[in-house]
Amino acid sequence: MGKINPTLLLLTLMFAVEVPLLAQPAESDVLTTVSQIRKLSAADANKHRPVKLRGVVTFYDDGLYSRFFQDETAGIYIETTNTLSLQAGQLVELEGVTGPGEFAPVVVPTTVKTIGEGKMPAAIPATVRQLLGGALDGQLVEISGKVRSARFEKPTGNYYIDIVTDGERYTAIVKEVTLPKTSDLWGATVRVRGVSSTLFNRQRQLFGFQLLVPNIGGLVVEKPAPTDPFEVPVQPMDKLLQFTPEMASDQQVKVTGTVVYYEPGNAIFIQNGRNRLRCQTILRELLKPGDQVEVVGSPAKGDYSPILEDVIYRKVGSGDEPQPDAVDLNQVITGTHDCRLVQLSAKVLERVDRGVNQFLLLSAGDFVFQAYMPAGGADDRLSKLVNGSEVLVTGICLIERGNKWQAGKDWRAQSFRLLLRSPEDIQLVQAVPQSSLENWLLIVGVIELVVLIVIIRLAMYVRKKRPVAS
Repeated sequence: MGKINPTLLLLTLMFAVEVPLLAQPAESDVLTTVSQIRKLSAADANKHRPVKLRGVVTFYDDGLYSRFFQDETAGIYIETTNTLSLQAGQLVELEGVTGPGEFAPVVVPTTVKTIGEGKMPAAIPATVRQLLGGALDGQLVEISGKVRSARFEKPTGNYYIDIVTDGERYTAIVKEVTLPKTSDLWGATVRVRGVSSTLFNRQRQLFGFQLLVPNIGGLVVEKPAPTDPFEVPVQPMDKLLQFTPEMASDQQVKVTGTVVYYEPGNAIFIQNGRNRLRCQTILRELLKPGDQVEVVGSPAKGDYSPILEDVIYRKVGSGDEPQPDAVDLNQVITGTHDCRLVQLSAKVLERVDRGVNQFLLLSAGDFVFQAYMPAGGADDRLSKLVNGSEVLVTGICLIERGNKWQAGKDWRAQSFRLLLRSPEDIQLVQAVPQSSLENWLLIVGVIELVVLIVIIRLAMYVRKKRPVAS
């Protein structure tokens, strides 16, 4: 046996010891607080740096893709657990790596160990401005506001409470509520304690936020809703959003009118004399044109005319269905018929299907506009309209003001749309005459025959001029 080189033996032993050490991250490289992870750039977080954390689950709902964890330093999103569902309030230990997330850095755990019940962290008092800044993403926060609407959605098993604070609208998603009916929350002032969950686009840019409330104590009523919201005095429609210095921005108003059109869970159009109004609602109690209603909601600016948001309503009588205003193009584009039921003559240019909706491209003179039928309202009568047909179209006029608005009587809208209520709103006045179609086909046939004769005679002429081979 050869003699062992002591130097070689020492180097071999050193290398054998170093290999397993290099395979494991140094203890100093492991991130042990959420605040360390949140300080990483998206590029650094994408390097999958090792983490080892201990803290409390602040919200967990796989159906909402919402899983949040918070330690003593900050809160963060958990991308996936690969374990049984966790619950808010559980104390857990997470080991895994960082990820860039779609808005802020996240934790991608490889192991999750439940320790027991933990203590929820204190909520950070927040303002709307802070929440819209994005820095509070993933943190347990607290804010007060006024409830605009509330509903329970079976697919997710959660309550959705729409709230306004300092003019900003956002949604609190709540597991449980203490009131027997969600409508009892409408108009109440509440304090919400929940995790700030940022809404963002594909460029990692914030466009809103929602609050995820983990338990029943996270929604506290500070001021109950009015016992009877319909007790407020009636206000004329034409006074909405006019200059009234006494009126608060969050004040609810009541108006009355006749139903012109109703789309359950979406909108009601009502008229009262020459006045008209679009009312947005999530309610689905059936109404029909001609019903007399009282509606209560919050005034807001629409595309051209004011609207009422978060409307509740009740039927107070019945009447005849409103009749459309017979108008011409110039009357429509002055804007005075916005949200009113109108009727005018037009020519069919094209019919277009966009998903579940049907659109008609129409013209009045040289002016082109659209008429559209909401999902489920159309039938094959629209599909049988031939381009070029003359029609009488009835619908709710929706003004598109464009970017060149100016004060004065000379202003005209850039365009408008007509919301059709049913296929009966399109009446055929004159179809494309069959004789015109036949004449056109005859003209095309004559042209083709002339072209063929010219080609034949040209070929004969060329052949005649070609020299004969000797």
